[in-house]
Amino acid sequence: LWLLAVTGAGDSAEVPPVPRAVPESSRAVSDAELRELSEQLLAADSNRAGPGQLELNLEGSGSDTAAPRLFSYVSPDLLARPTFSRLLALLDNYEPRTGRGETETAEEQREQKEFLDAVLDTPVLALLERFVLSKGLYPSAEAFRADLHSMWFRLYSRSSGKALDSSGFEHGQNGELKKGEVSGCHNWVQLQALERAGQLEYLGYTWDGPWTGFPDVLSLQFRWDGYSKPRGSLLVGSSPEFDLALFTLCFLARPDRQCHISLGGQAATIQTYTWDKQRLVASAYPLTP
Repeated sequence: LWLLAVTGAGDSAEVPPVPRAVPESSRAVSDAELRELSEQLLAADSNRAGPGQLELNLEGSGSDTAAPRLFSYVSPDLLARPTFSRLLALLDNYEPRTGRGETETAEEQREQKEFLDAVLDTPVLALLERFVLSKGLYPSAEAFRADLHSMWFRLYSRSSGKALDSSGFEHGQNGELKKGEVSGCHNWVQLQALERAGQLEYLGYTWDGPWTGFPDVLSLQFRWDGYSKPRGSLLVGSSPEFDLALFTLCFLARPDRQCHISLGGQAATIQTYTWDKQRLVASAYPLTP
């Protein structure tokens, strides 16, 4: 079993920013509440991969002529669901190489709104919204939704101010290429899209969690367009709304700290970082041994 005392890391290419002070309101969220709410979010995640919808090839065996593939099968019907399709629409909006400024077109801003509208229309985000309002973390649903957009999509610079080249969403969900390595990229939907496009080379896994269904927690090794990811962890088989809700919960309740949750009766830990002491996501991912 994965114990709460896990101290491993989920991203070998990241340099953690300086932790910011925890707002007084976030201290009102207990560890017991985090475990209870994470189980409720999981129970509400009806869009996660079900039996026969997602098959993984963790051992990485391939044919004599083909490189090993991580994703043996992903159901087209699963990827066509509203939150998945709107996530996929966002993933081609980014310049992954840091130092190159992002330009958000009107269409890309519309795609951000459509993605957030879709996830906010799910039972998973409805649960999270009710919780943060009940704890007094926000004065209104409108304030929460505005901050949700800001914390994930507001641009900042990972190139010493040379360009607005990054955001929490780009880093964590899309992934970035920096100094010969992949940084971020903690989203299984992105990985399967990269592999389908012939841009991902799966190199094996270093840890597979105790879960027999989805979501599972994995630590993987891969290359993206020649850039290496020696170790990267992610939830696999979860829905986009579940990832967003869980990471947002931990970002709000345990910023820059280990956030101890429960998934299907098994302990898990999420690590979040804030960007430059601001209320912006720098990174969020599950820790693995």
